[in-house]
Amino acid sequence: MRCAKGIPLSVLLIVGIFTLWLCFRGGIMLGIPFARTGRPAATGKAVRRACLTRATVFPWLNSAGKVTIEPASRRQLMPLSSDSCVDDVAFLCTNAIFNPESQRLSREIEKYLFRKIIDRYGPSNDNKNRLVLALESLPDPNQRARLIGCVGLEVVEVTQDGKPKGDDIQPRPLLEFLAVDPSARGRGLGKQLLRQCEDIAREWGHDEIVLQVAADNEVAIGLYKKLGYSVIAEDNTILRPKEGGILGGMRFEPALHLCMKKSLSRPLISIPKLF
Repeated sequence: MRCAKGIPLSVLLIVGIFTLWLCFRGGIMLGIPFARTGRPAATGKAVRRACLTRATVFPWLNSAGKVTIEPASRRQLMPLSSDSCVDDVAFLCTNAIFNPESQRLSREIEKYLFRKIIDRYGPSNDNKNRLVLALESLPDPNQRARLIGCVGLEVVEVTQDGKPKGDDIQPRPLLEFLAVDPSARGRGLGKQLLRQCEDIAREWGHDEIVLQVAADNEVAIGLYKKLGYSVIAEDNTILRPKEGGILGGMRFEPALHLCMKKSLSRPLISIPKLF
C-alpha cells in the first residue's frame, strides 16, 4: 500500500518509529525531560545537565574524550570559585549512590552532600584528605572538562571497621563517595579511582584503608571484593536519607552497611628454594 505521494506506508512507519526512538533517547518526549527510568527528570539544574546532545541521540557517534584522574585543587573545592566542582560532585553522588525516588528528595540530598563535601575535603578541614576526580575532556577546548567520577579519602579517628567508637580507635584512611557517571561505566574508572586513593594512603604512611558500603549495593561490593577488600563487620546504625521529613523533605533512617578493609602492605616476593 502506498500513500498519496507514492511512498510505501511501511517506509513511513519505520521512519516514524525511528523518530520516536530519537526523541525518547534525547529525553524530549512531548517536551518533557525524561530520565532513563521513564520518570520525569528533575527540573532546573538537572534538566540543564540532561540536555539533548549528539552523543545522547546518536550513541554510536560518541567518542570518549581523554580522562584525567587527579586530586581536586584548592580552587575546585571552594564553592564561590569559578573552578568549583563541589556542586557537580554533589549532583553526581546524589544520583549515582542514592538514586533518589523523587525530585524533591534529590534536591534535599544534593544540598546535604554539598555541605558535607565542603566540610570533609574543603580548605577548612585540618585532617589529611583528598577528593579525587575523574574528568573527561570535551571536543570544545573552551569548555570545562566533564566530571564523570569521584571518590573521597580522609584520615579520621575510627576503628578498623570504620566506627567512631571502639577499643581500637586510631587514625585511619576512610574511603567515601565513590561514584561513576552511568554513561561512563564499564571503562574501569572505579578501579582507577580506588587505586589512586590507595597510593595516596600509602604516601601518608598508612598500611590499611577502610570503607562502609550499603549492603544492597551489590555492584560496589563486587568491585571492592575484586580489588582485595574484605568484609570485616556489619553495621545497622549508619543513617541513609529517605523521603518524608517533618515538613515533607528528607529524613534519615538506619540502614544495614558492610564494613570493609584492605591491607595496603605490598606482598614480599618469595623465591622458591632450589635445594
